[in-house]
Amino acid sequence: MPRKAERGILGFKKDPKNQILFSFNPRDGDECPTSDSEDSDYLPSDEERPSTSNRKQASRRNNSNKTGKRKSNDQSGTEANKVAKLSKNETSVVLKSDFQGRLPPEVWLKIFKMVVNSDGALPFLCRAAKVCCMWRELAENPLLWDTVDLSYGWIKSQDQTLVYLANQRLSQCRTLSLSMWKNLTNQAVKVLSENCPLLKSINLSYCKKLTSEAITALVKNCHEIEDIDLSFTTNDAVSVSCLKNLVQTLGTNLRHLTVGGNTLKGFPAFLTTLMNSCPNLETLDVSNAVFSSDFVSLNTEAFQAHCPKLRVLRLTNSKFRASYVSQRIKAESPGFPQLEQLSLAVSTSGLNSSLGFDDDFLSRLLKSSMELRLLDLRGCTNLSTTSLQHLPVTHLLQLHMSQSSITKYSDLDVVFRKWRHSLTHVDLSWNSFPENLDKGVAALAEGYEPSPLEHLNIAGTSVGVTPVKLVLELCPKLTYINLTSCRSLPRGVKREFSGRKKVDKLKKDFEDVSDSELESLSD
Repeated sequence: MPRKAERGILGFKKDPKNQILFSFNPRDGDECPTSDSEDSDYLPSDEERPSTSNRKQASRRNNSNKTGKRKSNDQSGTEANKVAKLSKNETSVVLKSDFQGRLPPEVWLKIFKMVVNSDGALPFLCRAAKVCCMWRELAENPLLWDTVDLSYGWIKSQDQTLVYLANQRLSQCRTLSLSMWKNLTNQAVKVLSENCPLLKSINLSYCKKLTSEAITALVKNCHEIEDIDLSFTTNDAVSVSCLKNLVQTLGTNLRHLTVGGNTLKGFPAFLTTLMNSCPNLETLDVSNAVFSSDFVSLNTEAFQAHCPKLRVLRLTNSKFRASYVSQRIKAESPGFPQLEQLSLAVSTSGLNSSLGFDDDFLSRLLKSSMELRLLDLRGCTNLSTTSLQHLPVTHLLQLHMSQSSITKYSDLDVVFRKWRHSLTHVDLSWNSFPENLDKGVAALAEGYEPSPLEHLNIAGTSVGVTPVKLVLELCPKLTYINLTSCRSLPRGVKREFSGRKKVDKLKKDFEDVSDSELESLSD
């Protein structure tokens, strides 16, 4: 008879190489098979290991799951990479499998709206439309095309493009810029006006093919227009009859009008119509305009009475002069109490056109403008410090006086002391009279409290070392200073310094050298 195999505990075959006591959680050897899993009170242990066959099946399942997860992660990564390329300022929070539809379209629409409000509709919406079908549908939603700037070349500037957008995207558009669309025609503007009834602001600057026909159709169909820019267009688009029709049609809705850079014939007649039709006007820009007459006489007091809400007035490089009125009318005028910006800058490259911008003109314009924040007097040669000292302005932020006659007066420092507590930007470039400039620049830095000055341009002047050193030491917020062609400064610093680090380095360079040594280093 064959020898019976030796049996171990419970009658199972004994392995002489792996002899163990019976255990439910063995570390080595074979474990006794059990059917405890069929018992009603069976609870598996956390440390329990599956059998070899079970381990193989579990391993296959795990590998399958890992492969699936890897593919899913790869797909999610691909979609995430697409989102990352949309815009560097966009929302970076991407939830796992959101691109598979876990986030409802309503949530994505809100996210898109936040991105559009932050970075603009273009090019984000064009790029988002390439991610997936759902994103394409969302990108076509007219609610996201509320504010659109087409002046940067994101889309081809041709009639077919505008017609397509007007029909498919811009039904809810309120702000649209078509600046530099030089081939834009009247027909495309007509289609735009018919499909965008909610339009409030439109920029048509440098559209060289438009005529009065396009402007008439626009104001006829878009009754809510508040802001229109017609600068550097055609003579027909800004003709007297066209502009009169524009302001009369829009009436009280019109708040911002820009017609600069054009030849404006019969401008006084248009100005009268403007004053009588648009009491809510806030911005008027007639910069770089050419008139049929040598000068345009501006009835300042009548303008103030009819447009009391004016906030921005730009007459840069245009020939205006104040009309004559009696002292009683001057005294009764309300002025422009809400005016914040006034630009009377004059180009010095051509003929001197600053003859009309004198002390009387400036004083009458700013009679009650206590809220003025920006005053641009570059190139004005008939202004004095007296008019500035008597202005009611209390919190001026920016003062530009490059190549101005104001710097020739010895009491220039009085002007800067008046607004030293508020001035953040000062331009004194290319002026003579170094003694007056030294006193004026020093006055910007002097005082009991630190100066708020951030931007100082004294290029082309003879400002000395000491005033510049004072500004660097006593103006802690200074982040820009232009010392180009400053003849009285040492070699090596006659350039532009922009940014905190560069200005701090310049300050250290001035601190390391005494005043006498700096003077000896100058040219």
